Amino acid sequence: MIIDGNHMIADEGKVFRRIVSGEIFGNEIYLGYSYYIGGVKQNPPHKDIPEDFEEIDEEVLTDEETSQEESGS
Repeated sequence: MIIDGNHMIADEGKVFRRIVSGEIFGNEIYLGYSYYIGGVKQNPPHKDIPEDFEEIDEEVLTDEETSQEESGS
């Protein structure tokens, strides 16, 4: 993972997931203020930090999406 100020880039083949809500953000994100997390309004807005996110394998995401589509979720 590369962190440059508020810009984070995941390692190759990885994507970012917000730990608290499980939301997927892709392989590159800019940290800032989140007004909603997991559909819940944050009051005051949450200032994102690198520790709010984890890197997961992009393959795992693809497999989970495929499973959800097959089950109709």
